[in-house]
Formats: sequence, structure tokens, C-alpha cells
Amino acid sequence: MKAWQIEKTFGLENLNLVDIPAPKLNPGQVLVKMTAASLNYRDLVTVAGAYGKTVKTPLIPCSDGAGYVVECGPNANKFEVGARVCPIFFPDWTDGPARPSVIPQALGGAYDGTLSEYMVVSENACVPIPGYLSDLEAASLPCAAVTAWSALFEQSALSSSDCVVIQGTGGVALFALLFAKAAGAQVLITSSSDKKLERAKELGADYTVNYYDHPVWRQEVKKVWSEGADHIIELGGAQTLEQSIRATRIGGHISLIGVLTGANTSSIPLPMILMRNIRIQGVTVGSKTAFERMMTFMEKHNIKPIIDQTFKFKEVPSAFKYLESGQHFGKVCVEF
Repeated sequence: MKAWQIEKTFGLENLNLVDIPAPKLNPGQVLVKMTAASLNYRDLVTVAGAYGKTVKTPLIPCSDGAGYVVECGPNANKFEVGARVCPIFFPDWTDGPARPSVIPQALGGAYDGTLSEYMVVSENACVPIPGYLSDLEAASLPCAAVTAWSALFEQSALSSSDCVVIQGTGGVALFALLFAKAAGAQVLITSSSDKKLERAKELGADYTVNYYDHPVWRQEVKKVWSEGADHIIELGGAQTLEQSIRATRIGGHISLIGVLTGANTSSIPLPMILMRNIRIQGVTVGSKTAFERMMTFMEKHNIKPIIDQTFKFKEVPSAFKYLESGQHFGKVCVEF
């Protein structure tokens, strides 16, 4: 079968389309013919080799994908041949809180990922795709959507009275916007692009702030909600966390998801976190059960992912370059 693989040395220039043996089924596993994949910033970092010694070569990258079952191994009885499925991000995290044994074991990292024509997956590490979603739409869910869902509903309890700040217009951000609006919350989106902010308004954002025009954007948050936001989806990291803390109300919640502006900072106002009872929660995707609950919510509210651009399987390097450019609004996908 064909697969995109980094054979020895990391770097996008070393991502090659290769022929490798088709995987063999073990008991409890299903063979999935992949039909679509989507890219995340995490995949870009992995291909570049920035995860260091935690990721080994050879590696088939990417965590997110969709396809259909073509064969079931011995004792695998949860899916029939032809069933449309998504492999989950952490194959060993089916339920409950995160554990040390499951977090390092992710697709496109410790395990080979979705950029191959076929995948062998445990039947317990797949979720069925609802009929209202296309394969491309479903392929965008395992990382970005589950992360947004976990931040708002699994590790928090978003309500219709809440005020939410979401940073950016990437995959996680737009899923968070769609989920928060479906729950009835008010949402403020930040971005450096007026064009992207206009599109966010079309998706339901109540307020928008261009952080180039308003570099101290926390002040704009306080103009909208004088006591601050109930919940902030923190995707920036080093250069945005301090402002997020100052923009959060007493007793508010910050979901720390991304470190796009850097991983280390010395400017965290610790007394403010203490005195204002602010909770900062790291979020790393979520469990299979969380994925299933999210699917139920999405189908109930007829939520569909925002797909920016789709590339052919042979165009995977171009898809990564497009993601790296930051031009996208929503998900960058690959169609097999």
C-alpha cells in the first residue's frame, strides 16, 4: 500500500510517498480503508522533528482521518464491513481521566498515523461516523474538535449564560466557537485578520477583536464584559497567557491548549491567579467517550466542521506548506 512516511530524518523535505506492506489483522482489530485525513499544527511540529526523542522514525504522520471497515479480525464484532469510522487520537484512552499510560501513545506520534491507504486499528479505538457528515468532515474531528469539546464540556461545564473568549480562527478555535454558540454562550474571537473576523461573525461570534489593532486586547474584553470572561480558550501560549489571566473574571477558567507564540514565559501574574481564584487547565484532546458525547451533541445541533481547503493524497507536502502559511480559516484536509 502507499503511505506518506518519514523514513529516517525529520523535515517536510523528507516526507516521501512510499510503498509498504499492508498491515495484518490481530484479534480485536479492524482494517480500515482510509478515505480522508486532516492536518493539525501538532502534525506540522511532528514532521519538523520538534517533538524530539518522543517520536521515532520511520513514521507515518497525522492523527486525524476517516474511512470504512474492509475486514474484521478474530473476535472483532463491534463494526460490520462497510461501517464508516474515525480512529481516535489516543488509541488506548477509551474513558475516564487522562493517565500516564495513554497520553504518550497517540496516532502520528508513538503510533503510525492516518496518511496511509489502510490502517489496522483496535475496534475499541474507533467511533462510528454519523450519516450527516461526509468523510472529509469526519476526518477533521479526532484532534481539534475533541480538544475544543473537552475544554468546554468535559473539563468545564459551559452554560448558556457564559462569556467565552477564543483565540484565533484555526481548527480548535472554530470548533470551540460552533460548540459554544450551540450551547447558547456569548463568544468573543481574537485574530490578526479582519477578513477572518468577519467570517467568524458569520459563524455566530458575538464580538471580535483584531489584536494587531488592539495589542492589549484584554482591555477590549473588559469593555464587553466588565467582570471579565467566564472561560478563555488559550491557544497562544507565552505571549498571550498573561492577558488571558487579566481578562478572566473571578472564579473563571482558562483552557490552556496551544503554545503557538512560545512554550515558556516568566510574565505570569501568580498573585492574580490566586486572589481571583482562576483555574488554568491543560487540555490534551480527550477520550473515546468524550468523542462519542461530542458526536451526539454535533448531530443534535447539526454542527458541521469548517473546511478551508482540500488537497489530493499525492499533494500532502503542499497541504503541510499551506497549513504552515497560516492562511487557512478552519481545517486543511486530504482526500484519498
